[in-house]
Amino acid sequence: MAVLIPAIFAVNLLQGVTRRGGDPAAILRHAGLDTAARPISHPNFVKLVRTVTLTLDDELGGLQERPQRIGSTAILAAHASHAETLGDAYRRTVQFMDIIDNSFRYTFREEGESAIFEMVRIPGRVVLNELAVEMIMVLVNRMLSWLAGNKGAVNRAWFDYPSPPHAPIYRAMFMQAPVRFEQSSSGLAIPRNLMKLPLVRTEEQAMAYARRTPLDAFLPVDGTTGLALEAALTIDAILTREGRLADMDEVGRNLNMPSHRLRRSLKLEGVDYSDLRKQVRRDLAVRLLTTTDLSIEDIAARAGFSEASSFIRAFRGWTGLTPRAYRVSDL
Repeated sequence: MAVLIPAIFAVNLLQGVTRRGGDPAAILRHAGLDTAARPISHPNFVKLVRTVTLTLDDELGGLQERPQRIGSTAILAAHASHAETLGDAYRRTVQFMDIIDNSFRYTFREEGESAIFEMVRIPGRVVLNELAVEMIMVLVNRMLSWLAGNKGAVNRAWFDYPSPPHAPIYRAMFMQAPVRFEQSSSGLAIPRNLMKLPLVRTEEQAMAYARRTPLDAFLPVDGTTGLALEAALTIDAILTREGRLADMDEVGRNLNMPSHRLRRSLKLEGVDYSDLRKQVRRDLAVRLLTTTDLSIEDIAARAGFSEASSFIRAFRGWTGLTPRAYRVSDL
């Protein structure tokens, strides 16, 4: 069954577009959507988030006081990846996010049986809607847990706003933890014993993961930590580093499993390996087109194409546009 994202997430995201002076209807068209009023499939939500963040050059989608430029989360992930333990990674993350000095002050402390990640609004700064808080809390918890090779756990979660209409799904978003609203801050209490976990991901892996966020933030946890994600991150890292698509044998070696088991396990998740490679290649091409001034020929080479003409044909098949038209299109 396809994962559906509640319509409120798209509606709240598009409020950020309006705030930045953009045209939500044009954003929806460019993402291939006709409305934000219905629940949205995960692939379509991915397209929408990508379109919004790249159009605004803001990974926070216009939801906070100032834009958070594309690449900020990858730098954060790289910084956090050099911690020795999960607790140290939280401390590094809080330090980095406070340096950005946007709409919140962040703290991390250990208290009783819990480690507390807390965010407090800075008076007078914009926090546009609930998504501005939800996105930060889900992303931080899931990304840092992933760095430690762990699905994570949450003892409790709390929020500084009234219970929203979509509050019933908060339990799923926050690991089935009890939640409270109308508090003086927002935050998560995480089991303190997890803070001793060593980090197991490299800086390269962390940056590859971050380049996919916040796209997977609202998937069920199994969807963000499954084998398909691990394989995609491995393909992405090799393609970004070497400009070539890894075959299944190489990805299997990186994941410490034979290729036949990798293929079978992906199939059980409903994922075809060739489709996964195409997705990673497409994502890299879109990222380079929208965030760099590289030539079409250079982007084709970095995306693993031997000729620019092959890249242009493939890109037209993915998006309906040539790479050049996609780059200059008015969103």
